[in-house]
Amino acid sequence: MSEDNRDELEELIRKMLAGGQIDPDSMSKLAGLAANPALLQNLFSQARSLMEPGESVNWSLAREQALTIARKDQKPINQNLEAEAKKAFEIAQLWLAEATSFSSSAQVKILSREVWVQDALPLFEKLGNPLATKMSKALGENLGGLLPEEMQSVLIPATNFIQNAGATIFATQLGVAVGQLSSKALSAGEIGIPIIERPGLVIQNIESFLAELETPKSEILIYLAVRELAISSLFHSNRWLLDQITTQVIEFAAGLKVELTGLQEMVQQLDPNDPDSMNRVMEASASFSTRSEEQEAALGRIEILMALIDGFVDAVSEQAAKRLPNMASLIELINRKRATDGPAEKTFLILLGLELKPRLRREAKQMWEKVGELGQNVRDSLWSHPDQLPSKEEIQDPSLLMTRLAKPGDDFDAGLRKLLGE
Repeated sequence: MSEDNRDELEELIRKMLAGGQIDPDSMSKLAGLAANPALLQNLFSQARSLMEPGESVNWSLAREQALTIARKDQKPINQNLEAEAKKAFEIAQLWLAEATSFSSSAQVKILSREVWVQDALPLFEKLGNPLATKMSKALGENLGGLLPEEMQSVLIPATNFIQNAGATIFATQLGVAVGQLSSKALSAGEIGIPIIERPGLVIQNIESFLAELETPKSEILIYLAVRELAISSLFHSNRWLLDQITTQVIEFAAGLKVELTGLQEMVQQLDPNDPDSMNRVMEASASFSTRSEEQEAALGRIEILMALIDGFVDAVSEQAAKRLPNMASLIELINRKRATDGPAEKTFLILLGLELKPRLRREAKQMWEKVGELGQNVRDSLWSHPDQLPSKEEIQDPSLLMTRLAKPGDDFDAGLRKLLGE
């Protein structure tokens, strides 16, 4: 680029960062292209919006990204399979009533991939917003001081731009992730948290899943329906659960910091003559964060709660569907799917960088089975309040929990007798 063109480009950037108007014809001339002035004007309009204070995350962008991916390979719903799934759900309701006191009268919702995305995005927004807000703020506060001297005069005034660009990157990445999950999820609750009040099944994905299996289709449909109803009923009967998860995500986000060492290394790669170098730093910075002791503790609480939820659903579903001849094979199928492309595992890895450990989930399932020997009302009553839930130590050594439950005169025992009407 010639010296004259460089000066002109810097002047255009200054105008853009100041919120001024840019002449598309001038930009087109500078680029040496016969660009469409209207297209460029639209581009600059979007760029200026990044410089103005506003919502921390462009959720409209996330929605567009997710829906575009979901629609790409979407097929019409197989009506025959839909009818079979609804029948399986009727059986699941009867069987699950024998295994747990939790219930939901909501009818099953048949989902396309597109509808799954539409239903899931409000939940992802709720969980993602505190993370994106903290990330973009930290990026805006720290990136300016690390810029090469020759770029500071241009970019330091653009604090809003830097913050909003970081949030836009987050929205784009999250939108892509949700869109990709829409082709993997078999149900509305498979991410470990119900995305809607009603239990739901993604028929196209179930059809693809069934096509690769030899286990009788009817058994698989019933087992999937039982699992979906189990998690939907758990959250429906314990309204505090979702708020508890959200609170723990907010606690994690509260301590989010940008890793300055990582940013310094990336900023050293900035080249004033290479506009793409700024984009590379912005994208890379989204993953540079350190975890404080408080954050590690918050992640630990989230992991324990998700293990308790998954383990409970596993234990109750297995008990409810015990009549199925191929139960052992069905459990193996679900575990294998979790290991390869489990939506719950991917969700928390995307949002928090948290890898849910299969071992803790298995231990939680065994713990719930052990407590279930005391009766389903005793087991289910542990969900009455977050303080009553088993600790990690009690998950790994159920005898500790059994001792707590048997301890005479403690607060839980009194509360439990009250719940049981004794």
